[in-house]
Amino acid sequence: MTQRFFGMPPAQLAWSTSGEPQDVVTGDVYFSVNDGLAETKTVFLQACNLPERWQVGASHTITELGFGTGLNFLASCALWKQQAKPGQTLHYISVEGFPLTLAELTRAHKKFPELADEATALQANWPPSVKGFHRLFFAAYQVELILLFGPAEQMLQQLNAQVDSWFLDGFAPAKNQQMWSDGVFEQIARLSAPAARIGTYTVAGFVRRGLAKAGFEVQKKSGHGNKRQRLEAIYPGAAIAPICRSAETVMVIGGGIAGACVAHELRQSGMDCLLVEADKLAAGASGNPIGLVSPRLDLEDSALARFYRCAFVYACQFYQQNCPDAFGQNGLLRLAETPEQQQKFADLAQAAALPPALLEWQQTANRLLLKTAGVLDPVAAISQLSQTTKIIKAEVTKLSHDGKNWLALDANQQQIASAKSVVLATGAVSIAALQLPPFRILRGQVSWAAGIKNIPDIARIGKTYLTKLAPDKLLFGATHERVDVMGDSQIRAHDHQTNLAGLANLAPELAAQINPKILQGRTSYRAASPDLQPMAGPVADANKISAWSKQHWGKLHDYSTAPVLPNLYLLNGLGSRGLTLAPLLARFIISQITTSPSPLEQQAATALHPARFAARAARK
Repeated sequence: MTQRFFGMPPAQLAWSTSGEPQDVVTGDVYFSVNDGLAETKTVFLQACNLPERWQVGASHTITELGFGTGLNFLASCALWKQQAKPGQTLHYISVEGFPLTLAELTRAHKKFPELADEATALQANWPPSVKGFHRLFFAAYQVELILLFGPAEQMLQQLNAQVDSWFLDGFAPAKNQQMWSDGVFEQIARLSAPAARIGTYTVAGFVRRGLAKAGFEVQKKSGHGNKRQRLEAIYPGAAIAPICRSAETVMVIGGGIAGACVAHELRQSGMDCLLVEADKLAAGASGNPIGLVSPRLDLEDSALARFYRCAFVYACQFYQQNCPDAFGQNGLLRLAETPEQQQKFADLAQAAALPPALLEWQQTANRLLLKTAGVLDPVAAISQLSQTTKIIKAEVTKLSHDGKNWLALDANQQQIASAKSVVLATGAVSIAALQLPPFRILRGQVSWAAGIKNIPDIARIGKTYLTKLAPDKLLFGATHERVDVMGDSQIRAHDHQTNLAGLANLAPELAAQINPKILQGRTSYRAASPDLQPMAGPVADANKISAWSKQHWGKLHDYSTAPVLPNLYLLNGLGSRGLTLAPLLARFIISQITTSPSPLEQQAATALHPARFAARAARK
């Protein structure tokens, strides 16, 4: 049974007269007062034989327990920028149970002026204190940071990565045992690549025994500063250099927001993208004049609920960084229209579903203010995200595999393009000869009117929504009709009336200004899965999934061994939340193509795996 979510506990700090932070609860310091940067270099970087081990392979993955002020990360970034070869990527994963605020982080960084550039970059991207996985990317350094906000063992259980180096930098074991438990050591072993190395400042006996029990060869080494000793450890096996896939071209089919986000993430990973679209970009559901970037909020602490919250945080950061002119981050108001909604919204705020900096329950007005939500011009965003991508205008009606590559064919069975890896982001459009998961087709129509006075600057959501298109132009809607097949895109007067009735409940003073006869609008079709969760991941092999599912009866806690088609991935079924979910799910798809650390918790990835429908059907 899932538990109520109560947000992230804040760090409790005391500051020395010279500017060093100390944890009030444990009494431990965040970094040594005797040259904390030198300690980082000795205890962690030197212990893991860095940067020497960076000389081979396309990437290196460091995982840290105890992000704290980020000093180890900043030092690693600076060293990586000096030593890394072109095309190499550093993946840095760090667990933190009590994240610092941006103000606290900035204050702590003043102690290290030699890392000012790295500190400024981190501060500019620092996420809010929301439990779950947060992915940040620093293009100038070619460094990816995945912050795991939450208890160490719980977060490590959800991690999918192959770790080359470990920095164990939690507070002292005697005062912070949950960071040094046998369960944590077991997860460290599970996630370690062959020949992975560990560096830590502590030589506590139960730490040495715990690491040895988990399979590590542990040695004491000379310590730093006032500490006489420290630990180094090595996991058995021969190191395997990660393969470079930057020369590979990936075919993306579909030119909506999902396809554009995949194209952008491929380019960010140093890979080429060939985007195939039957019509113009944003021709489908992503072509509306404006859309909402808004979170789904639930009163539970499940991996899936955390995914939705973190996807919203990531989307806001993603659009601000990559297409800021298309994103209006003015906030959003959710109106409580029933007593049940009033109670839910009050509970969401009280349980800190999002921190107060992001969410405020305005009880007297019966509304929830989402301070960092906003509206996106999807057409402009898609154009900017795919501006350097090679685009082929063609309709893919069939995909076939020749034993090496996927071949995209048109209606005349003529080859359009080929690629080793393909991402399907086709929305409500299906492709023949592929037994893809089922999806629902949803027809929706939005309406807009000009000459409207006193349009609020902040979008509103009730049963319908409204938002400002221009100073005197209002967009509202939308209808939501399940249909069997995609039909025409004609504007229906009846749907205008439906939208207008919804607007009358949401803002009667605006509805009263509208002449229904001069309304404009747009119709499009969206895809939603049968369980209303997105589909993101490899496509199941329909010829083998039935036998696999029966073999794993009752044990479908993940699909890591499920039979899938080679290098074929699906990103679909986003429903009405495509603008919010597409950025993070696109990054998740790229992590699977490149076998890099996943930005999704493992249980969330399982819940979104496309194979879930075929596996369920086979068990009936």
